[in-house]
Amino acid sequence: MNFFDGPTAGSPPPEASANAIALAAYEPCDDEDFAPADWFVPAQVRQVEEVGAGPDVRIMLTGWEVWPGSVTVRLGVFRRRIRPQGEAEDDDPSRPGGLRVGVQLADGRKATTLDAEEWTAAGPARPTLRLTGGEGGAFHYQLQLHLSQLPPEGTTQLVVAWPDERVPETRTAIDEAALRAAAGEVLEIWPDAGPPAPPPDGEGEQNFLFASFGPHEIMAQPPEPEQSGPDLPDPSRADWEDMTYDGWKDVELVRARLANGADPRRIGPDSAEAPLHLAAAQSPPELVAELLARGAEVDARDDDGCTPLWHAVCRGAQGNAGLLLEAGADAWSPQLGGRSPGRLALTTAMAPLFAGLPGAVPLTAEERAAQQEADERTAVFAGVHTEGVSIAFVPGIDEDEAVRRLGGAPCTCPSDEDDEDDDDPDDLLYGLDPWEFDDPERHVGVTGVPGGCVLVQPASYELSTGSVLDALSPGTAAYGLYFNPKGGTFGTLSRDGHTELREEIGRPVHGDGSPEDYWLYRFWNWDVPDGMWSAGMIAYASAQAGLRVADAGPMDGPPGRWVEIPEGSPLLD
Repeated sequence: MNFFDGPTAGSPPPEASANAIALAAYEPCDDEDFAPADWFVPAQVRQVEEVGAGPDVRIMLTGWEVWPGSVTVRLGVFRRRIRPQGEAEDDDPSRPGGLRVGVQLADGRKATTLDAEEWTAAGPARPTLRLTGGEGGAFHYQLQLHLSQLPPEGTTQLVVAWPDERVPETRTAIDEAALRAAAGEVLEIWPDAGPPAPPPDGEGEQNFLFASFGPHEIMAQPPEPEQSGPDLPDPSRADWEDMTYDGWKDVELVRARLANGADPRRIGPDSAEAPLHLAAAQSPPELVAELLARGAEVDARDDDGCTPLWHAVCRGAQGNAGLLLEAGADAWSPQLGGRSPGRLALTTAMAPLFAGLPGAVPLTAEERAAQQEADERTAVFAGVHTEGVSIAFVPGIDEDEAVRRLGGAPCTCPSDEDDEDDDDPDDLLYGLDPWEFDDPERHVGVTGVPGGCVLVQPASYELSTGSVLDALSPGTAAYGLYFNPKGGTFGTLSRDGHTELREEIGRPVHGDGSPEDYWLYRFWNWDVPDGMWSAGMIAYASAQAGLRVADAGPMDGPPGRWVEIPEGSPLLD
């Protein structure tokens, strides 16, 4: 009886197919882009040592596989803490702070996992280092990285760093002589393999797709190849198709299009938008001047009824605004929300350019005071981190009452004053260890301020929901907003326990239906200084609630205390 006797033991083997593809003989080369695993069993070189470490990470070199002209390095990555799903840097496809590995060769060349693809083959082949295999996840990964060339004689180093895990750049010496010697011990499987058989008549050449795989989620990624050719605006066109935002900043590109016959008055037949609208907002003044000289209409109206001067003011393009005014642009006719370009400009650094024009109407004392108050409120929130954050403002209640309205007990909520490690340099944003909470939607930071309190959630939207704000607002008002990292800022106003308004706020302002405060808090203005993009939206939210905040500490520092919304609370429905 045979060992593998069974129902199919006596079945004859299948006949060989006439279309079968044969493995061709191995062809030696100076640069083995991928490990030739179809032809060889690699030689093994043992080397076990730590090659990088952080507070919660250990990276171990576990050995080498040596091929005729290349090597594969094996790494073990061990972690003892990982972020909850949705909070890790791993969710960012670009992973700028991810793990990176490199090899420094004795002749000065280096190869890293961050190297971009090379599109040309001129000169000697540069070695590459690619993630080509691996397994695992969460707390333990096993990585295989392929170096396409054997290290030359001399000092060779393996280099590892991982910014997200605070692993500093660490260098480890490699015994390149042992690797080169092991190349002679590789076992070839098909030394008698011949050239591949030609494909059957009428069929094209067989193509094989080689693809790397493995635990890419922890690796820093190389940059995308630079765009070239048809992906960039074509200067030979005679129209305005495929013009990008940056394309309107390119003087030579725009001039080339104009020279080829592009219309200086219209973008296309299906839109009222003119080249001058885009140039006024984005181009250097010399292009605005050239379009005007070629007959562009200075007060052309786009699909929203706005003129080029409106776009220049909204983008802070003072030089372009000056040229348009010199060409006779109308500064005072209303366009959106009853506003004119000049009316907007009078609230900006452009005011001197417009104040002396015929028809100018100065801002009233009340208008100046309202704008000053809005700007002062906005300045408080300069530089506040907002991505993925929700914030709520509630006047008329203190920390203890806010805790109670969220279902907590003040006596059980940790207070910042009780934190013995308050001066710990490792304390992170909001005084919160991001590993601590598995359910961030249930944890709310509460800080009392003169006249009320401010609430914050670093990684949840609950403070912008009607259920939470309605619980906070009996006898008062509450306004919460959420900065969605996928796009958009969403606000909700609740008054005396009832939701009154839900809205998406921020740029741009849409037409005549926009509330007055959208203009006061400059949602129309695209000329925003660094750190101020979200400040106006936070200031607007505080104003809607009726709470004036003196500093940004409650938004980007440790809160007065943390309250945990009870599990199963209807506030989270």
